[in-house]
Amino acid sequence: MDFTPYRLNERIVVKDIYTCYYFEVPKRKRYNGERHDFWEIVYVDKGEVDANTESGHYRLNQGNVLIHSPNEYHQLESMGNKPPNLFIVTFRCDNGAMAFFEEHKLFHIGHAEHAVLAQLMKESRHAFEINTYPIRPKQAPPFAAEQLFKIYLEQLLIQIVRSVQGGKPHTTLLSTKNENQSAHIRKQIIEYLEQHLSDKITLDFLSTQFSMSKTQLNVLFKRTSGTGIITYLQQLKIEHAKKHIREDTCNLTEIADLLGYSSVHYFSRHFKKAVGMTPSEYAKTIKARND
Repeated sequence: MDFTPYRLNERIVVKDIYTCYYFEVPKRKRYNGERHDFWEIVYVDKGEVDANTESGHYRLNQGNVLIHSPNEYHQLESMGNKPPNLFIVTFRCDNGAMAFFEEHKLFHIGHAEHAVLAQLMKESRHAFEINTYPIRPKQAPPFAAEQLFKIYLEQLLIQIVRSVQGGKPHTTLLSTKNENQSAHIRKQIIEYLEQHLSDKITLDFLSTQFSMSKTQLNVLFKRTSGTGIITYLQQLKIEHAKKHIREDTCNLTEIADLLGYSSVHYFSRHFKKAVGMTPSEYAKTIKARND
């Protein structure tokens, strides 16, 4: 009798592991931002930490899981009162089902997922030398420790997808900071820039003014405006300069002073770089057009 095998449909298969870390982070610590072409899962075992990414700003508390997609810029900073303990694994997985984590990033895991994650952390200590790069296997590990680590990681990812899609109350899909709040902060920043165009404005100054880190402030603004704060400020100055020239309300020296430029020569160079002609040439163009 011939037997026909059935090939199992594996939806999430981890191919490679790059790093496995357990960090006890001080409460004032900022890591350099990075991007890489593989997945990263961050679990907050204790405390709280901020994550600034291309998809938004996230505040992670104990029990939260954040997943970074391949090639997504991300940066962690511990700026709160609760120093975090972080478990971080980077890995390769090429399955189409991982597209779920392209759209959904931040989760508060339930009891079942937490149990799997506890097993994953335990097996990581059996399988690898933690906090080393390149990752190194343990000498004389328990039988099949690396395979069990891989199985627990796949199980965790699968259970998160199942819990969210099934609407289970214990694993909660979290979002970025409220979009209305982000829009409100963006509006406040723009209003401040409009009112202080003659001042020397820096990200350090704005960070103090709005009680947010420089990175957090710039990421939030860029996510709602499509450009960074300083770039927006430069564009804003040019638009105001063009308005003054069109309305012929001030001479070029006065315009440069109103917009906070150190000299009319620096203003002219900046204007030409942005518009493609000097302020004088732009004024002649406007006059010719009106005539």
